[in-house]
Amino acid sequence: MKKVLILLCLLVLSTTTSFASESTLAKTPTIAIIPYVNTTEETKAYVKETIETNFATEFPKEKFIIVSGVDIQKALNASGYDSSNMELPEKDMMSAVAKATNADYVLAMEINQLISSRHISFFATKVETKAKLKYKFYNTAQDKAMPFQTTGDFENSATLIGDVGYKEPITKSLNKAMDAAYNKILGYL
Repeated sequence: MKKVLILLCLLVLSTTTSFASESTLAKTPTIAIIPYVNTTEETKAYVKETIETNFATEFPKEKFIIVSGVDIQKALNASGYDSSNMELPEKDMMSAVAKATNADYVLAMEINQLISSRHISFFATKVETKAKLKYKFYNTAQDKAMPFQTTGDFENSATLIGDVGYKEPITKSLNKAMDAAYNKILGYL
């Protein structure tokens, strides 16, 4: 009889423990990524592709629930945000987006500087690119917007024969700056 009672107690304890652990699991965070602002003169398609690819890899669907672009745009319009001003939204607008989309976090990014320069000498050609990105990260639970900047640079060179283009240095400098930003964002989660 004692053995049956002990087994029954263990069974009850194990099931309540498993239910408790399931209820304390962290929920998948929901993030609204506001369309980025590009205030530079570099508007090539590969800039947009690089940004979109980075957001997709840094915020995978397995770890984050990404709010649809349509829902974000509706919330931005309702908050009075005007993208033609080429500025990041203010905290109250980010808060309105979070409330309208039920997002835990809202992210806004601006490509502030994207400077490429070509240096030609007798034996070599190189292209240097420096990127500066500005971010605002809004945490709904804390009702706090955290602005920050990141930079990235890359140098591409060819010796004697060959030419170097701008695409690789631009995309790699953007990748470096976005990777640095992602590491900061992980610290805010």
